[in-house]
Amino acid sequence: MRTRTVRTPVGPAFDVAVQWAPRWARVFRRLRRSHRRNREGADVALDGVGELAGGLDDLGGIVVWIVGAVAFVLGVLLVWLFLVPLLLVVLDLLVVVVVLVLAFVGRLLLRRPWAVAVTPAGDDDAAAVAVADVMGWRRALRVRDAIGGRLAAGASPEQAVLDVALGDTAVRPRGVAAAVAATGPTGPLV
Repeated sequence: MRTRTVRTPVGPAFDVAVQWAPRWARVFRRLRRSHRRNREGADVALDGVGELAGGLDDLGGIVVWIVGAVAFVLGVLLVWLFLVPLLLVVLDLLVVVVVLVLAFVGRLLLRRPWAVAVTPAGDDDAAAVAVADVMGWRRALRVRDAIGGRLAAGASPEQAVLDVALGDTAVRPRGVAAAVAATGPTGPLV
C-alpha cells in the first residue's frame, strides 16, 4: 500500500498507511512450525531397488547397463534440476495469486476493517503510534488522507485519529482513547 509521509509543523514526521494484513505474522509462524515438523519427520530410503546384477554375464550386457544407468542418472538430474523447479515456481506463483485474490475478495465481502496506522517516518519496525479501524477500502484511503491533513495541521497522531473518527461512524480508533482521555480533546484536564 502506498504510504503517505506527513511532516508536522513542529515535531517529527509520520507515515500514514492502510495496512493490508496486520495479522499475517501469526499465519507465517504457523506455516514455519508445520514445515519444520514435516522436514524433521522425512526419511530417505531406497526400498525395493531389487537385484541389479541380473544380465551381467558378458561385456555387452555390462556396457548396456552402464550406459543405461548414466542415461537414467542424467535424465533424473535434468528433470530434478530444471523441470521440477520450473513447475514449483509456476505452482507457487499460481497459489500466491489465488490466495491474494481470495483474500482481497474475502476482505471486501466479509467487511473486515482495514487498519490505518500512523507510525514514525522512516522506521518500518516501529510500532504504530495510532491506529484506526475503517470499514471499506475507499473510505480507508480517504481516512488516511484526512489523518495526514490533520497531522500536517499540527494535531498529534492520537488526536488526528480521534478527530477523523468523530466525523465518521465507520471509523473506530484503536488504542488511542486512553492517551487522549488524560489530556482532553483540547489540552490537559484541570
